[in-house]
Amino acid sequence: MKEFKNQLKRELQQDAPYTTELKQRLLQTKRKPKKRNWQVLSVSVAMCCLIGMIVLAQFSPSKSVQTANEGTPLLPIIDVVNELEVIEPQKAYLLGEQWMLHGFPMVIDEDATITYGDYVAYYSPNGIVVSTVLGLANDTVTMDEGQIRVNGTILTVRGLGEKIGEGEKKDPLKNPYYFYEWGIKYTPFANETIDTAKDELLVYSNDDHQRLLKIKNAQLVGKVTAIQASDELALTLTPEEQAVYEAFKTDYELERLRAISPVTITKMFLLSEIEQDYETYEALFTNVESKDTLEVKQYYEKTKAVRQQLFTPELNRIMVVSGFNGLEQATFEVRSETEGWVVFTGENGLPAEVRMVKNEQGIWQPAFSRPIYFPLE
Repeated sequence: MKEFKNQLKRELQQDAPYTTELKQRLLQTKRKPKKRNWQVLSVSVAMCCLIGMIVLAQFSPSKSVQTANEGTPLLPIIDVVNELEVIEPQKAYLLGEQWMLHGFPMVIDEDATITYGDYVAYYSPNGIVVSTVLGLANDTVTMDEGQIRVNGTILTVRGLGEKIGEGEKKDPLKNPYYFYEWGIKYTPFANETIDTAKDELLVYSNDDHQRLLKIKNAQLVGKVTAIQASDELALTLTPEEQAVYEAFKTDYELERLRAISPVTITKMFLLSEIEQDYETYEALFTNVESKDTLEVKQYYEKTKAVRQQLFTPELNRIMVVSGFNGLEQATFEVRSETEGWVVFTGENGLPAEVRMVKNEQGIWQPAFSRPIYFPLE
């Protein structure tokens, strides 16, 4: 048998009707199979599984509450409500960029899914309250100098995130809780940790301390989905008045306003605020210095950054509508040689008035500022 194999090998090495490739494959010595090391193989499989899990965790959608702000957009502002439930809350804690809309009617959805940063309405002993959700069912939530941690992870919705330092408490652009202190005093944070049950939520409250408030699902009225506010404002100018307004914005020459009524100047003043044209707004404001006018001017300067950074033309319009609708039918009352008042009936049916001051040129100028929050002491 051995001799036969050797003979066959010699013949295959000669020229024959085989291709070179086939010859090489036939002449190759068969390799002996290696023994498998099952221990090494098991470790390799385990390492592959571990690497796969790490990669999956890196590229899978995160469920961390840090990304919850993706589900908390600005509330839409609507003026027509068809077959929707509208509430007028007794109190509202709207942490975030729309804090100033806390006094408006709100549209709710009783069946909407609720997540971190949402605004929810709930029944309290004093009526319906709206607040910001800071914890869901079965959570462990900690408040620590304004920083909210949910199950150990920092909550970053509605301007929350870092702890509020002493030097930041009076900064409305760094302290998301600022506007619930009304600029007068600062109530302390409760600095507490609360666990929720399966039928509970945690919301922000500021009755005596800034704290987490636990509410039952049975108390829920629904999720706030929109703000109801009319954007119709009767601040129309005649073509002649509009021409004066546009010309004034080119050079801020007060003499252009001499033939314009104080009511019309007031309209221009408010229109410039709606448009966020603060240069025109400041040019229209009284240049007469007195104790009263200086207080108003100082308040405006203190709130200027807030007006410029946190308000939009839409929000400005809504706030001006709320405070000055009815101005179209206003009258002007002169009460002293240099002081007059634009008097009108607000949309709530109550009388309202704003102060005007006559300057040295004999031109009436606004001596008021739309309030945003109470000034700090």
